[in-house]
Amino acid sequence: MTKKVIRLITLVLAIAMIASLAVGCGGDGSASGGGKGDAKIDGLLPEVNPADYAGTTVTLATWKDPYQNEDGPVCDKFEQEYGINFEWQMIDQGEYVNTIAAAIASNQQPDVFFENGDFPGSLTVMQPLDAAKLDLTAPIWNQALIKASTLDGHPYLVDAISNVWTELDICVYNKNIFESNGLTTPEEYYEAGEWTFASFREAAKQVTALGKEYSGAGVLDEAMLGAAGCTVFQYKDQTLSNGVDAHFVEVLTAMSQMRVDGYLKLDRFGFDDGKQGMCFTNCFGLKKTGYFTHLNPEYIGATYLPVWEKGDEQVYTGIYRGWGLIEGSKNPVGAGIFMRYYLDVNNYDLQQTFHNQDVTNFFFKLVGAYSDNVVYYRGPDMMKTTGLGERFGYAFMYESPDNIKKYLDGKMPEIDLMIQKGNEIIKEELEWIEQAELANMINKVD
Repeated sequence: MTKKVIRLITLVLAIAMIASLAVGCGGDGSASGGGKGDAKIDGLLPEVNPADYAGTTVTLATWKDPYQNEDGPVCDKFEQEYGINFEWQMIDQGEYVNTIAAAIASNQQPDVFFENGDFPGSLTVMQPLDAAKLDLTAPIWNQALIKASTLDGHPYLVDAISNVWTELDICVYNKNIFESNGLTTPEEYYEAGEWTFASFREAAKQVTALGKEYSGAGVLDEAMLGAAGCTVFQYKDQTLSNGVDAHFVEVLTAMSQMRVDGYLKLDRFGFDDGKQGMCFTNCFGLKKTGYFTHLNPEYIGATYLPVWEKGDEQVYTGIYRGWGLIEGSKNPVGAGIFMRYYLDVNNYDLQQTFHNQDVTNFFFKLVGAYSDNVVYYRGPDMMKTTGLGERFGYAFMYESPDNIKKYLDGKMPEIDLMIQKGNEIIKEELEWIEQAELANMINKVD
């Protein structure tokens, strides 16, 4: 059993003890394709020849069956292109890290990790990307994510520019509701430079006024908080810290007031019924296999999230997502070749991916200019990592506007304890990196 798995089990036991004590508690992607005969494939180191790995197997750990989604054909093409066998292990999303930890302990681990909001707990079952032999300076790679996932010069995650799996948060709106009632659309507000939280509130109010069967807006996760530059758990300079400040309280209070006034719900699926004006969701909502499968696809419009106040910088927010190497991967280079192929937008059938041409165009406009200014909300990550806490950003759903600050003040000890536990994992990973460098197992990226 590796030290990483041991320390994950130790953490889980510690959490259990705390709990017992607390009684009552393609498109226009920039990638170049590459094939068997290529001397160099953009995104892989020059020394990597995929033909050398023909007959080997790469296993992806996932909770989404590729053959029920648009990536199944891509995985088939990968096998045909390189002769590398593709397999996948279906793992319950809520037990993703723990299940992989058990697989590592029995030396039956998959190769490719799908990070979807498990940080920093995911560090306990991952290794740096060094062994994958990726050329991380290549234009295909999203440098913002590489930077965000690097510890002491060692990146842990990659994503590709214009990857169809990117899930930055956006605002979708029902074009039919807005246009047939003569209402200003979110996109029109944005184009006029007026797309703020105040105009979002006004648009939601106007939709709600159309009749009792209508709802103004729904919100998924903490997209609204992120749009305003807020997050419970900040991460900077390899350290987690408490992000609950006066502005956070102000934003959550405004959301609570919108809920009390009847304009806002914690609901992403109501939009699919055709009577909700807007929804703050992620880019999965733009896909045919995504959240909205009943609404007329031609009714779906999309634009950026609003800013808090006019003149504020546009904020990008979303779940922390990427792909990396599982600790002890038996085919790390094959995994690197797979990630390079799997994440390349040019290998997907875009006619079968998005709802309509307008949202397709918006998606590539959004992800093609991916910003370094991304606010990753880590509420689910930290809950899964520590076994503590709750979705603090959801307090707008059950706390009155005048009680938001008191509620958050009461949660500070728990938030700080979660941060302490998260930082312990990061610290131990940094210590492992130092030892691995001394043993010449890994080398810092220049």
